[in-house]
Amino acid sequence: MPKTKEKIFGWSKSAWSKSYVYRPTNSEEIYQIIDTAKHNNNKIACRAAARSYGDNTLNTNQIVIEITKLNKIINWDMKSGIIKVQGGVTIEQVLLHCIHSGWIFPSMPGTRYVTIAGALSNNTHGKNAYHRGCIGEHVNHFKIILSDNNIYHCSRTDNQDLFYSAISGLGLLGIIIEVELQLRKISSFYLTVKKRSYKNLNQLFEGFEENKDSYEYGIGWIDALVKGNKLGRGEIHYANFMDDNDYAITGHEVSKHLYGLFPNKWVPSITNIFLNPKTIKIVNWLKFYSGLMFLDLKERRMSLSQYHFLMDLKFPNYNYFFKQGFFEYQPILPFSNCINGFKELIKITHKYGFYSVMSSSKAYRDQNENFLLSFPTEGYAITMDIIKSPEKIEEQTKMFYEMNEVVLELGGKIYFGKTPILNKSQFYRMYENLDEFLALKEKYDPSNLFVSNMFRRIMKIENNGLSIPSEFSF
Repeated sequence: MPKTKEKIFGWSKSAWSKSYVYRPTNSEEIYQIIDTAKHNNNKIACRAAARSYGDNTLNTNQIVIEITKLNKIINWDMKSGIIKVQGGVTIEQVLLHCIHSGWIFPSMPGTRYVTIAGALSNNTHGKNAYHRGCIGEHVNHFKIILSDNNIYHCSRTDNQDLFYSAISGLGLLGIIIEVELQLRKISSFYLTVKKRSYKNLNQLFEGFEENKDSYEYGIGWIDALVKGNKLGRGEIHYANFMDDNDYAITGHEVSKHLYGLFPNKWVPSITNIFLNPKTIKIVNWLKFYSGLMFLDLKERRMSLSQYHFLMDLKFPNYNYFFKQGFFEYQPILPFSNCINGFKELIKITHKYGFYSVMSSSKAYRDQNENFLLSFPTEGYAITMDIIKSPEKIEEQTKMFYEMNEVVLELGGKIYFGKTPILNKSQFYRMYENLDEFLALKEKYDPSNLFVSNMFRRIMKIENNGLSIPSEFSF
């Protein structure tokens, strides 16, 4: 089976590794890779569509198994809404296959390119996380190949411990090759969308709290560059499904040109010139004051793709905006602490001079099941996209560690699929089930066959003589 040594990145391009990449087309080839790795005392990282932001799919000088060629839809029952797929099938494949009969994922991330196995490994969530939770709650069962080269069938009754640890387990237990999910019946492919604008962070989250029960979806945009009494001003776009049984797919195609003007391949050159806090302040000002800012806009009709996959449509090469990459920092806090907490986090970025050039917010509920390393709790999260400055990485590291401590003090955690700047102590304090997870890993993968650069860095610092790669040792 062909393999290549490639330089691969996390999606934010803030972290990379040179790894031996295999792209198997069936389970038998996976067995061969595992046998070869064990014989040569190699380590394996699991990778799919490469949409994880940090170093959780990277593996310096070791093996990476990319499962994007395991991409077949095995069975689809349009009466029950149950679908069975291989692990490399994407969110988009399922959406396009099932929407004509009125079914979608109950919970799906904001990009269509995530694979099902990757979604399970990160227990992804979407703009309706407050109502539908994470994808793990909608999984019936899955099959996973472990380090002993056997396939395990996992559900809420069979291999239960694997079910609740592999979902959210970052690919550290094995390779998910097949998944059965329960989809959700909807009344239309179209949404009525209402935008509401808020003068500051207090108003924004108070508005979110007032309206989140009335809408299926809610996503907020936050201006994280302004200061004073305007700090955190922004918009929230609320949406509900229409009731017209219209499942015609529109607004789904990705434009080959940025805003219809510039070819996407020009994006890196353009943004290297214009992407900085000064120009973003101007863009944010125009965005905020270009409409009837203190009045609710009329509801308008949008396709699910136009609403849910906005970044895919407008900025398909968003990660190329940043020459040296960027860090996406995503903390979640209880509502009682979120306003003061997020203000403090934004102020810390101002203090260090590393501003967030793009920020968003979502509402969450507690998960209904105990997936060991899941992110959501009852509250709100924000994302902060901060340009990586390699020449100032020590200062950025210091800033993120300071922000992490604020999150911990206020009863929150950060999403490990997004940011790589988190130390071992902070990770353990945020994820109280980590020891239980590591005990299960010891049970099912005693030789630590499945590892990643993230695993070495914040879960198990020493791993059979393999040190932390310097490019990830922030």
